[in-house]
Amino acid sequence: MSFLASLRKQDSDDKQDQQLHYLLTIDHLTSEMILRLCIASQQEIASIANKPYSLQREHLYRPPSFIQHSDKKILQELSDSRASWFNTDKGPLPENNTWSLLQEIIATQRCYLLHQNSVMAVKAGEPDTVYPYWSINTSGEYQLGWQLQENLNQYKLIFCTQKPKFYFTANDTAAIDSIVLGPVVFLEQHRQTPPRLNISVSDIDKYIQQRSKNWQKWALPRPPIVDTVVADTEIKPLLICHDKGTPQLSQKNSTGDIQLLFSLCSDKYCSLPQNTFDDCIYWDGKTLHRLAVDNKQGEHLKNTITRRLSAFTSPNNEKCIWYIQHQQQWQHLFTDLYAPLNKLNVSFCTEAGFRHHYAYIESWDVRIKERENGDLNLSVLLQAKDIDIELQEFLDQLRDFNYRSKDSHIYLQRSDGRLWLVPAGDVLNLMEELEDLDYSQDGFHLPHNQRHRLADIEHCTPASTHWSGDTEYLNESIELHKSPVVLNKTLDFIKAQLRPYQWLGVCWIQHMKQHTCNGLLADDMGLGKTLQALTHLAFEKTQGNLAKPALIVMPLSLLHNWQNEIKRFAPQLSCKIIHGSKRHDNWTELNNYDVLLTTYHLVASDLSYWNEQRLSWLILDEAQSIKNPSTRYSKAVREIPCEHKLCLSGTPVENHLGELWSIISFLMPGYLGSRREFRDNFQKPIEQAGDEKQMQRLLKRIAPFILRRTKDQIAKDLPAKTEIEQLIPLSSEQYNFYEQLKHETWQELQAKINEENESNHSIAALSALLKLRQACCDPGLFPDVDLPSAKRQYCIEMIEELVAENRAVLVFSQFTQMLDILDTSLAEKNISTLKLTGKTRNRQTMVDAFQRGEAPVFLISLKAGGTGLNLTRADTVIHYDPWWNAAAQQQASDRAHRIGQDKPVFVYKLIAENTIEEKIAQLQAQKMALSQHVDNQAQLNAETFAFKFEELLTLWEEDKNHEKN
Repeated sequence: MSFLASLRKQDSDDKQDQQLHYLLTIDHLTSEMILRLCIASQQEIASIANKPYSLQREHLYRPPSFIQHSDKKILQELSDSRASWFNTDKGPLPENNTWSLLQEIIATQRCYLLHQNSVMAVKAGEPDTVYPYWSINTSGEYQLGWQLQENLNQYKLIFCTQKPKFYFTANDTAAIDSIVLGPVVFLEQHRQTPPRLNISVSDIDKYIQQRSKNWQKWALPRPPIVDTVVADTEIKPLLICHDKGTPQLSQKNSTGDIQLLFSLCSDKYCSLPQNTFDDCIYWDGKTLHRLAVDNKQGEHLKNTITRRLSAFTSPNNEKCIWYIQHQQQWQHLFTDLYAPLNKLNVSFCTEAGFRHHYAYIESWDVRIKERENGDLNLSVLLQAKDIDIELQEFLDQLRDFNYRSKDSHIYLQRSDGRLWLVPAGDVLNLMEELEDLDYSQDGFHLPHNQRHRLADIEHCTPASTHWSGDTEYLNESIELHKSPVVLNKTLDFIKAQLRPYQWLGVCWIQHMKQHTCNGLLADDMGLGKTLQALTHLAFEKTQGNLAKPALIVMPLSLLHNWQNEIKRFAPQLSCKIIHGSKRHDNWTELNNYDVLLTTYHLVASDLSYWNEQRLSWLILDEAQSIKNPSTRYSKAVREIPCEHKLCLSGTPVENHLGELWSIISFLMPGYLGSRREFRDNFQKPIEQAGDEKQMQRLLKRIAPFILRRTKDQIAKDLPAKTEIEQLIPLSSEQYNFYEQLKHETWQELQAKINEENESNHSIAALSALLKLRQACCDPGLFPDVDLPSAKRQYCIEMIEELVAENRAVLVFSQFTQMLDILDTSLAEKNISTLKLTGKTRNRQTMVDAFQRGEAPVFLISLKAGGTGLNLTRADTVIHYDPWWNAAAQQQASDRAHRIGQDKPVFVYKLIAENTIEEKIAQLQAQKMALSQHVDNQAQLNAETFAFKFEELLTLWEEDKNHEKN
């Protein structure tokens, strides 16, 4: 047989194998039986539900091969009972003679029942009797049902027009291949029964009494008596919000409406929302639970809520519906009315896609998680209606928020359209604290060297905020921010009577050490920072913590001062000065000493040695020396390995905030971010824009690591210090020389501005200003110029008077040549002097000589005399010329006004009238404000502190304007 012939034969055989099958199904909604016609082979029985056959009229006259003689009779009966059977594959069985037809269908042995997705063959069963019984639904209502005498779990009833007509076996546990289907029989007394009943348990007696005659005729059993429990019930008001309006009540111009409904709730059950306070009943299979409330109580609650909603228009008072006319009313509802309605236990319900969904943030949760590299992840979650919302989801919206807005809440909109209401003060304060941190899906990234910011971050969150995760870092930060514990003051290890604030300073250093932090002791000049540091080191030795030496780095001029202070106050501390050409000879013996002293310049040269030396402490005196992080010695001290660090400086900020960053970055690398980050986040906003908030943020951030006490706060027993600005008019000759020089320097400066690189403009301006300042001091500072100096003459006459009054005088000048001129002039007046400049090698000898009274006048260059001098014999200070750096000038004055001084101190600032010196004094006052704000942690007054090139140019212009006047 050929291949094609084989295919034709197989197709013919397949068609001959096709048969008509009858599939019975139970409608899951009506519980009635439906007949379906299918065509399939014997092998396709399991899937016959997917092979429908639509009855065709012509098939009754010319039946195809799959319709047998018995099928033709069945199909004819179906079409006779209902004409709609044609051209369809399914339909209900005829109401009359149904069982007879079913017997014919079952007799074909091609009848099946679809039960629980399984196709099972049907066999005919014998008629069986059904009996009535009562059940109770979950709503507490009696229902009339029917059952066979046999096991109810094995037999299922098929209802037809609310009464069972057939039964079939349905053993859900045993695997069966066929099902027995049979008709049901009613007892004579049960042939007439009421339709399906749903009667409340509380109404059953009344129902039976009203139908007593029929009840006897129906021969129905009495419903069982059940236990009833009255449950404690609470009224739950619900405010249903529609932004599209309630059907039949919508208003053309409204943005939606709200409807007040009530639910009755017990510990187990809750009724559906309703307008009334009718009782509700629930059946748990054993007991009826009645939810009942006092109608008066319900009406009172309803009226109270209605009064709260009186601002809205009500189209239907009876159904408690109100129109929402515009967006502001939605805001009023969810903001102003939310809290009072919430107190009345009103729940707000909104439909899907609601466009005005405002919700209060109910709680905050901050989760801390340590990363593998030691950094921390801060996940800030805002919680509302059981939803956790990541704060970083709203960062763009928060950045765009108008910070000048007086709104009490910020509206944050999620991608799903919901609007979350966050207290503006809380979230904005937190954002200001977090804005410099990187963030990702994991949260905000806090570098490990900024962990101590956690206390500031915690301070910006609401008091109820829940912290979780690695909270030990938060606790450490909070402890660091607390005041130091005052240790027992047993000072037998120091030969000095420490004042209370000085002992507190020692305790503060110990506090920083305890929390593995480094600090800056920034007390005013003359309050004993050296003594506090020595007391701390002596205390460390008594505790056995100086097994490795402490290194103290300082300017060269202070080496012997520190050595003398150690011998005087803490002789038990062995000390070694690392200085001179032979300083490396005994390097291996350094571990035999408690304290090592060296200078900033040498520490850079000896860095390779210090990198090999183990140190317990690295202390920087006059720490402003590292204000420029680019210098060799500033870089060197950052590389020296040590266990702890301490900085001492009375003037941590002399010119700009970058100097403060340099010191803090030495103590706590990375704590204020990189140099660029600090400049962008703090320095520029504060110095150039006068940003008060950023100033406060900076002060708050550095507060734990800086301890500063001023003389006004602490040393109240110091005598008064009086500062006097003395304006000195120049002689006509000197003034003409000054004006000519000013004109020439202006011409030269303009030429350089046009020729040189812009980065050199400020240097050129300062160089030109230097000449004008020298002309104010003394024309004799210029070669081949022989003109009298009004300021020098005034100064000499002033000193003559002071010496005659037995006063001791300090005279400071930036120009050492000016000091030489003054020295010569005073010698001509037979006034003896001492002189200290940067070239002086025997500094301490000079200081001791002045303190002994060997000369009434001490001439000191500003740079050489700004640090490390104790000149309490002097009661008068003269600043011959003003210097740009007001803080350095202040330090020089404090050589005399310090602890140990018992006389009032007068400070005179000599300023040439109508000259550049007047303008410098004004700018100096502005710069001094920056130092005071940082040092004293006071509020910023929006001044601009940095000297810009444009400001330097105005010094010439202001002088010119003064001439015109």
